[in-house]
Amino acid sequence: METSTLPLDTTTNPLPTYQLLSFNQLLVHLFAIIFPGAFFAFDTILLMSSISSRRDSSIPLAYIVVMCLRGMISNFVLVLQYFINLITTVQGYEDFSKLLGREFTLLGTFSYLIALVINVLMSVNRVAVVAKPMNMWFSNTRVFIFCGIIAIIILISLIIPYLSPCYVVFMITAFQNTYTIILPFSCMLVNLSIIFHLRFVRNNTYIIFWHKFKRNEPIRNTSQPIFFSKQRARRDLMMIRQTVTLAIYLSIYEFGAFIIKVFPDLYTDLSLTGKQVYFYVRMESIPLMNFLIYFIETKKTRAMVCRFLKKGAKQDSNLVTVSHHRTVSGPQGNTAMVTN
Repeated sequence: METSTLPLDTTTNPLPTYQLLSFNQLLVHLFAIIFPGAFFAFDTILLMSSISSRRDSSIPLAYIVVMCLRGMISNFVLVLQYFINLITTVQGYEDFSKLLGREFTLLGTFSYLIALVINVLMSVNRVAVVAKPMNMWFSNTRVFIFCGIIAIIILISLIIPYLSPCYVVFMITAFQNTYTIILPFSCMLVNLSIIFHLRFVRNNTYIIFWHKFKRNEPIRNTSQPIFFSKQRARRDLMMIRQTVTLAIYLSIYEFGAFIIKVFPDLYTDLSLTGKQVYFYVRMESIPLMNFLIYFIETKKTRAMVCRFLKKGAKQDSNLVTVSHHRTVSGPQGNTAMVTN
């Protein structure tokens, strides 16, 4: 009797391979996930608080809304990408990159370029305010329109290389990678020029300099009252801090890429952990932007967020607010809101 044997599959499926991370590398990966995740939550809170305070004309509502939406997109991309990189296998992350890598790159680049160009729009806005203080060229409605046009142009410039067969070296991509570093430094110079101009006007520097060439005419003291001078000094100081913050956060990523191009050996000589830290520091400078500008640097929006969270809201020193609104005059002219 002839016997037959069933064919057996002798091939074995390889076991899934995960990244072998050292303790320091694990800390870097966890930090890269938690950091943008926390600022995604902050951008959400800032967006909601600005919408709830939309009737406050002293708050740049349009800029805050646009920058919050941009920050939420950027932080979402960073969190999801780093989280998948941490929990999946090497092959799984490669499959994810092939499936959605280009789309995530497009979203991340879009959100970053939006920040760069909006910074240019802010600088133009400040120049317009200095040139004609009472103009309505940059009302909230118009800023939303300008930002929408900017977003459409940037999206088109990214979709063209995205749909092309060689999107990495496409002309538009090469232009963006080469010249975007100019934008933050140019905006910094423009804003610093505005600040110096305001200081010169307040201190009559232009008039003093002009009368040095006309000695026959007396120099008139056209300095502003002390109250307004102090107010403008505080505003100038806030503008200086915001300008420095904008320049730093926008320049870190671009300057980091510039260092790699100019000194490639310095980067290649770094350890794997060092390269990851270098990469993450560049990337994580972007999520920090809104928190530094609108919470740390700007008292008005910080108070707005605190009021929205019902924490740390400061009451006016001359008012006590309770359930029913009735004004009572004090002996020294101060008023208080009291309950019947």
